[in-house]
Amino acid sequence: MSHACKILQASAENIDLCVDLLRDGAVLGMPTETVYGLAGNALNEESVRKIFEVKGRPLLDPLIVHFSSIEQAEEHVEFNERARALAAQFWPGALTLVLPKKDTISDLVTAGLPSVAVRVPGHPIFRNLLERLDFPLAAPSANPFGYVSPTLAEHVAATLGDRILAVIDGGACEHGVESTIADLRNPNAPMILRPGPLSAEQLGMQNVEVELKQPSNKSAHPAPGMLTLHYSPNTPITLFRHGERPSCFQKSEAVLYNTKPAANKLAENTFWLSESGDLTEIAHNLFMLIQKLDVRGYTQLQVERAEDVDIGIAVNDRLSRAAAKR
Repeated sequence: MSHACKILQASAENIDLCVDLLRDGAVLGMPTETVYGLAGNALNEESVRKIFEVKGRPLLDPLIVHFSSIEQAEEHVEFNERARALAAQFWPGALTLVLPKKDTISDLVTAGLPSVAVRVPGHPIFRNLLERLDFPLAAPSANPFGYVSPTLAEHVAATLGDRILAVIDGGACEHGVESTIADLRNPNAPMILRPGPLSAEQLGMQNVEVELKQPSNKSAHPAPGMLTLHYSPNTPITLFRHGERPSCFQKSEAVLYNTKPAANKLAENTFWLSESGDLTEIAHNLFMLIQKLDVRGYTQLQVERAEDVDIGIAVNDRLSRAAAKR
C-alpha cells in the first residue's frame, strides 16, 4: 500500500520515533546544515541498498557516512595527522574527508573503493539522532538522483513522494549547498573533490586545484557529486557571466540574478538570490529558488554565475553541472 512521505516536526516524540525507525533499518529524510539528507544505518547493507534504490542512484556513486564524533569516526576510518587536524578545526561542520576505510564499512557504501567519505554534521537535529544511535548514518542528498538538492523538508516530500516514510522538518538549510569534500588519502597531496561552504584557503590548501574533471560514468568515483550532469532541474538551465545583464530573453524564460536589479520596474520573470549580492545568501537560496521556478512552467532558466570566490566557487560548480547538456 502506498503512503505519502510525512513531514514530522522535530518534537521529542518524533525524534524517538525516528531513532526506532532507523534502528529497524528504515531510511528517512533528515535536515543537515548543508542540504537535506536521506539517512540510513551505514553499517546495515539492507539500509544502504534502500538508500540507493530510493534515490535511483548508481552504485558507483559512493555515500558520505556521518558520525557523532571524531572518536566514533576513528573506529571505522584510518585518520592521518593532517585529517585529524582538519577534523578538530572544522567538525562538526560542512567538511567531508575522504580517507582509507576499515572493514566495518561495507564496500556497498564506498562503491567498492578502499576509501570512504566521512563527516561529523553540525545540524542539532541530526547530531541528536547520531548521539542516540550506536551506528553512523549514510546520508546522500534526499532527492531523486541527479535532481536539484533539497533545502526544505517540503522539497523532500515533493520529490521522494511515497518512497520514504518521513522527513524531519529542520527548517531551511543554513548553507544550501553540499559539504566541501577534501581528499586526504595522501596527506601530502590533498585535493578538493567538491567545492562547498569551506574554501580551499580556509582548509589550508591554497595551492590545490579544485578537481572538476568529469570522472568515468562506468567506474567508481572517490566522492559524490562528481558527475558532469548533476543537480539538474527539469527545466533547462543556461548560464551567463557574473555581472552581465542579458537584454534578450523571452517571457517564457525565467532570469535569475545574483543581486536584485536596480531597475524601477522589473519584469515578472525576473528573480534574484540576494538583495545585496551576499555570496552566503546566494548559496543559501540557490537550490530553493531553482526548485520553486522548476514547477512554474518556464521553458528555460537563465542564471547568472556567482563571483568565483569563496562559496561562489561551490555555487558555480553546482550551476555548471545543472546546466550540462543531457
